[in-house]
Amino acid sequence: MMKTKLMRDILIAVGVLSLAPVVPLGAQAWTPSGPVQRVGQNMVLDPVSGMMILFGGETNGNENLTDPGNGYLNDVWRSTVPTYGVTWTLVNTGTPTPAGREAGGMVYDPVSNRAIIFGGNSGSLGCDNDVWALTNANGTGGTSAWVQLSPTGGPPPARQNFVAVYDSTANTMTIFGGENCSGGAGAGLSDVWVLSNANGENGTPAWTELTPSGTPPSVNTDYAAVYDSTNHIMIVFGGYNVMTTKVTNDVWTLSNANGTGGAPVWTELSPSGGPPAPRANSSAVYNQTDNPTRMIIYGGSNPGGYLGDIWILSGANGLSGTPMWIQAGQSLKVYPNPRAGVSAVYDPVLDKMIIYGGSSLSEPAGEQGFWVLAKADGL
Repeated sequence: MMKTKLMRDILIAVGVLSLAPVVPLGAQAWTPSGPVQRVGQNMVLDPVSGMMILFGGETNGNENLTDPGNGYLNDVWRSTVPTYGVTWTLVNTGTPTPAGREAGGMVYDPVSNRAIIFGGNSGSLGCDNDVWALTNANGTGGTSAWVQLSPTGGPPPARQNFVAVYDSTANTMTIFGGENCSGGAGAGLSDVWVLSNANGENGTPAWTELTPSGTPPSVNTDYAAVYDSTNHIMIVFGGYNVMTTKVTNDVWTLSNANGTGGAPVWTELSPSGGPPAPRANSSAVYNQTDNPTRMIIYGGSNPGGYLGDIWILSGANGLSGTPMWIQAGQSLKVYPNPRAGVSAVYDPVLDKMIIYGGSSLSEPAGEQGFWVLAKADGL
């Protein structure tokens, strides 16, 4: 269960800062045959075709749902970036398939058209540390099918609620932190692993544990993270410490996060402005095209409840002077319910942040439908 997503409850009022208009397109219609309500799902975007791929999640114990996975799901759905309507397609991937799971990590490689998953929580089966690739993930080039990969090295300990980022040039997936499924103060993890040949196409994948210098983040689960593929920097925001049971609003960068080009180093940033309230289970997307780069944060939760605010961190990679927090969206007339654990992707061509699902006070088993935030980076 994504227990940390449902334990925190307060809505915090924050100061108003000026920003260029951020305009939502509103809640999108979806077909009745769309995915069942869920939390802990993964979603990625193919930036070329505009196709979103959704995998798995968990029904959060809602007995009123038709549940094909005894709570833990392994279904795959596709939909294009929504405008004012959504058409879902359930993907028949045949066999074999990964075990149903939630709180895992999924990345997408546009070169091979493969989605790669690692880890997650499979309920009675415990935490996972297996790796699977979904071929022809965007629906072109042939039938989509799961292939289980068998990496050498490691493997990393099984985990849930970690972060995973992908470097398409190096074909590497980097994972950080999370928690095992044992519960308690000893469940938190703070390790960093890189999977080389991550898509499994042109060589055997291999796990390598990184040993970054510098002080790592004090939290170990439920962060938001994005990846700067130009500078090979992973940017980590917020999160939850299972030992101290505290949430944070810290921002950290990990240089050389793909395991190439030099020794990795953890650095804590000290942004001006804001800051956002401490939180876990927020969602983040990244615009690395503009200078300074921008990380867009939405929602999350802390000990008092669910959050629905939007924050933009300008200069998020730490390479363009002091980063700055800017709050956005205060004037929006249509707004999603405050929620945590949403899936989020960013369309760099249209400058849209698209969110799906997430748990909220009114829908702990998972919100339905897409919301689209236009002018997401505030420029």
